Amino acid sequence: MLSAEQHAHFDTFGFLVMRQLFSLDETAAITREFEDVLARDRQGATFDGAKRQAVLGFVEKRPLLTRLVEDDRIYEPLEQLLGPGFVWIGSDGNLYVGDTPWHPDGSMPGYGRIKVAFYLDPVAKDTGCLRVIPGSHRHPLHDALKPLQRRDNPDMTPFGVAPRDVPCFPLESRPGDVVFFEQNLYHASFGGRTGRRMFTLNVGAKPIADDNVAYLQRVYQSNLGHIQRMQYTQTGRVYEDAFLHSDRPRIQGMVEKLVELGFK
Repeated sequence: MLSAEQHAHFDTFGFLVMRQLFSLDETAAITREFEDVLARDRQGATFDGAKRQAVLGFVEKRPLLTRLVEDDRIYEPLEQLLGPGFVWIGSDGNLYVGDTPWHPDGSMPGYGRIKVAFYLDPVAKDTGCLRVIPGSHRHPLHDALKPLQRRDNPDMTPFGVAPRDVPCFPLESRPGDVVFFEQNLYHASFGGRTGRRMFTLNVGAKPIADDNVAYLQRVYQSNLGHIQRMQYTQTGRVYEDAFLHSDRPRIQGMVEKLVELGFK
């Protein structure tokens, strides 16, 4: 469970790093599953580093990884931060290539969404760790940073400094650490090696307003596009049937809305 201070930290700054939340043995087992899932996606091909490899529905593909979704160390902080009835958005396993420019994961301040990131390699400020701009998950700072989102010109300097020199906080991480951050938060990474390993779990607050549901539908369609661009094996699916129709109560609660919306 999060302390009142941790909760306040997340609400104010938009992120929280839980140090060594998983043991070395647990992390080693998770890493073995990660490697197997991504190798199977490549169907025996080696990772050539030409572009990012991303496997959608990542944790749903292995029982050990699926258990992370309902693990108290993950589930309880999410419920504290988002409230009861939060929904599953999806997961992805990644081998990254190059820098990641500044962006939020969808600009919709007011509808809470959280990304839970597991880095399977040590990452520091200049070797690919997540950099965040504290407080940028809220207006007015969120809107003020929109000039950073010009992906067609990653070298632009709207604030007079190069993207890697934008004032930020580096979330340096070791395997076993877990990073929670608000998806409206501006984030980026610079200097990471080709093939650095990271996977995420993504959830949203209970969708009450129509625009919340519309957001989930947009993300679902976007994820179908990610599969086409970044997966080697084309499944045409974001989720696994076994996950959507799980008999585990916590998972059932998270996917009920997805089933209702006809996602697959």
